[in-house]
Amino acid sequence: MTFEWIEMKKNLSKKVIEKGDQGKRPRFWSQIDGKVIKFQPGTEEGNPIAETTEQLSMFRIGVAHDEWSRILELCLQLMDECEASPIPCWEVSEVIQVSKQLKEQGITLHRDKKTIDSFYVFSRALKLLIPLEVRLIKQLADNRENKDEEAEVLKKDVTALVASIYNNLAACQLVEANYCHVLHLCDQVLERAPSDPKAIYRKASALLGLRQFQDSLEMVKMGLVLDPSNKAMQSLEKKANNYCIQQRNEFAKGMKKFFH
Repeated sequence: MTFEWIEMKKNLSKKVIEKGDQGKRPRFWSQIDGKVIKFQPGTEEGNPIAETTEQLSMFRIGVAHDEWSRILELCLQLMDECEASPIPCWEVSEVIQVSKQLKEQGITLHRDKKTIDSFYVFSRALKLLIPLEVRLIKQLADNRENKDEEAEVLKKDVTALVASIYNNLAACQLVEANYCHVLHLCDQVLERAPSDPKAIYRKASALLGLRQFQDSLEMVKMGLVLDPSNKAMQSLEKKANNYCIQQRNEFAKGMKKFFH
C-alpha cells in the first residue's frame, strides 16, 4: 500500500498515489504501512516542512492514544485498500486478549493524566466485549437444561472484565465532572458487581457533585458496610454528612423566614 497524508492546519486531506481495489478498506485492527507528510499552513504540497515525513509501519487501527492518531485512523478507513478479518471472525480468546490489552493501555494513559485519550481506549475495549457478553448470556439462556460449565466460567470472566472497564470509564467521567455519566456507568458496574467498592465510591462522589447530598451519604454508608477501613469512603462520608447538615440548616432558616 502506498499513500500520502497532508496536514493543513487542523484539517486533513488525502492523496492516494496508488489506489487499490474499491471497497476493500481498512477496518478495526487492520495493520497499515505508509507515510505521513506534514506541510506548513498555506504552502504548496511541493514544499514540505523539513524532516517531517513519518513512516508508518504496521500502524494498528483501533488503539489510538491521542487526537492525531484518532484522526489518522478515521482517514485511513476511507481508503480503498486491503483490510483485515472483521471482528465476527475472531476467536473468543482473541476478543478477550485484545480487550485486556486495550484496558491496560487505557490504565497507563489515565495514570499519565491523559483522561480523554484513556476514555477512547476504554470505550474501544468495551465495544469489543459487549457483543460477546450478550452472546454468552443468550447462549446460556437458550440452554438452561443442558448446563455448560465452560460457558458459565467464560461468561463470568467476561462480565467481570466488562464491569472493570465500565468502572474505568466512570473514573474518566468523574475527572471531567460529568456526574450524570458517572451515575450511568457506575450503575452498569453495580448491575454486574453489586459490591464493587470503587463503583460505590464513584457513584457517591457523583451524587455529591450533583448536590444530592442525602443520596450520596446513603451510598457511601453502604460502601463502608462493605469496607469499613476505606479511608476515601470515610472522608467522603464526612463531606456528605457536613453538606447534609448545612442543607438542613439552610432549609430551616428558609422555613422560619417563610412563616415569620
